[in-house]
Amino acid sequence: MGCRVSLRVERGEVWTLTLDRPERANALSAGLVEALRDALAEAESVRPVAVVLRGNERHFAAGFDLSELATESDASLALRFLRLGLLLERVAAAPFLTVAVVEGVAVGAGADLVAACDHRLAAPGATFAFPGSRFGVVLGTARLAALTGGPALCGGRRVPATEAGGLVTGTPDRLERVLRDWARTDPAARPALLGAARSARAVDPDAALAALARSLAVPGLRDRVAAHAASLKETA
Repeated sequence: MGCRVSLRVERGEVWTLTLDRPERANALSAGLVEALRDALAEAESVRPVAVVLRGNERHFAAGFDLSELATESDASLALRFLRLGLLLERVAAAPFLTVAVVEGVAVGAGADLVAACDHRLAAPGATFAFPGSRFGVVLGTARLAALTGGPALCGGRRVPATEAGGLVTGTPDRLERVLRDWARTDPAARPALLGAARSARAVDPDAALAALARSLAVPGLRDRVAAHAASLKETA
């Protein structure tokens, strides 16, 4: 049985995309990644003032969905990671303000999704982890380093929002103010303002995707991911 795809989309002057797979801790399945890409493509044609990404109180997103790992191959996993990479670059280059609201856990690809947004609002009890280096996948690494000034958050250690440095730009109670201030900004000035703000975490998308592809091309991808998944079960 395939994974349930659940993405709630609220449209208006501001769009809200809510990951809604509580049974899988909002893990990013192939279907959910495509649903996010489709929603962003629609938003690009409509041009709302902003798009807000959020999960639930326990999980923003638990990362790459490994629930069907037994049926995966190196090739199928590589394709899924590449599609995730394309999603991250789409968020990072969106023609509207993007805001991630994190109230629980953001792990791996879920944390990378947060890092791709313009504003990254996290509750004091939220936590982040970037375990990709444990199985040799370079997903979002350059952007994370640009935000935090180095690889300190890489390696999989769970880090509270209060220790996440430049990754976090505020707390969820600032969301209304962020959106209100942006809505009051002259629409003609918004592209330049976005460009200036994004320059601080500028990542060459082609270079990022090339680095990701090289890491995925190393033989044994499925075995490395499976070993990582097994280690998680042992420490759970």
